[in-house]
Amino acid sequence: VISNRLQIFSNTIEGLATTALLWFGAWLVIQNQLTIGQLVAFNMLLGQVIRPFQRITVLWNEFQEVVIAMERINDVLDYQPEEDLHHQARQSLPELRGHIRFDQVTFRYHPESESNVLENLSFEVKPGQMVALVGRSGSGKSTISKLMLGLYLPSDGKVLIDGQDITSLSLGSLRQQIGVVDQDTFLFGGTIRENIGLAYPSASLDEIITAAKLAGADEFIQKLPMGYETEIGEGGGMLSGGQRQRLAIARALLGNPRLLIFDEATSHLDAESERIIQKNLNTILKNRTTLVIAHRLSTVRKADLILVLDRGVLIESGTHEDLMAKRGHYFYLNQQQL
Repeated sequence: VISNRLQIFSNTIEGLATTALLWFGAWLVIQNQLTIGQLVAFNMLLGQVIRPFQRITVLWNEFQEVVIAMERINDVLDYQPEEDLHHQARQSLPELRGHIRFDQVTFRYHPESESNVLENLSFEVKPGQMVALVGRSGSGKSTISKLMLGLYLPSDGKVLIDGQDITSLSLGSLRQQIGVVDQDTFLFGGTIRENIGLAYPSASLDEIITAAKLAGADEFIQKLPMGYETEIGEGGGMLSGGQRQRLAIARALLGNPRLLIFDEATSHLDAESERIIQKNLNTILKNRTTLVIAHRLSTVRKADLILVLDRGVLIESGTHEDLMAKRGHYFYLNQQQL
């Protein structure tokens, strides 16, 4: 705001000064006290005098931007690391089996808030199960995935990973064993190979190709001019939404995680890409615990357990067949999508 006002003030002063001097010069020309050539020369010299002041204004604006940027950087550098927030030593998680349990979990964004995002949530996911979270927007589905990753901590209750409270676990050792695919995936400037192997830069090309095939990405990658060495630009602008999403799935699969979280992972896929993913689903999910957050209910019908949320409360749970037979909230959501 200050820089904008300074710029407006500078432009106003410049305009007024130029107008006043030209008007005065024209009057002197009329009075035969100044020639037209002298007036033109004076106007040119005036521009040379004013220009340095304009540069000072621009430099001042840039200096203010640098000051603000330094403040933001200092905020990040001074921020307390996650695992130091509770001032307690955390134990490293051994090889993840994928047993997840939420025990009376309540979550609110602010301790003093009266509104709970999740309320008294309890459920259990056994190793190797595919569990789907469904419900209207804002029902708390994505919040559950963030609690499992340790990005949020429960306000009340416990989140247990293989029987251990997540607050006692090293977050680094936990997250290394979890693959996550969000709805909005960011790709970095570089090659496709570098983007898929982002978390595992030492991965071989064969490992990257295997992950890409499972994600249904290998076919379109092979058609690109440089294959896996194709530069895709910042954000993957040269790729379609479905292609970017398939690269994100390949990236998540590369580390062979024991726990997979798909947060609307197939939302941008076209019918053909989704068909390929569904075809490879048994291989993808083999020996893995999988949490699928979905809006399209057709993608979760094969889930071992479907949890139906509404306003942060678990209102139904069971298989697709069980929930359809109940003709409850899940049945209603299915009917809406027909």
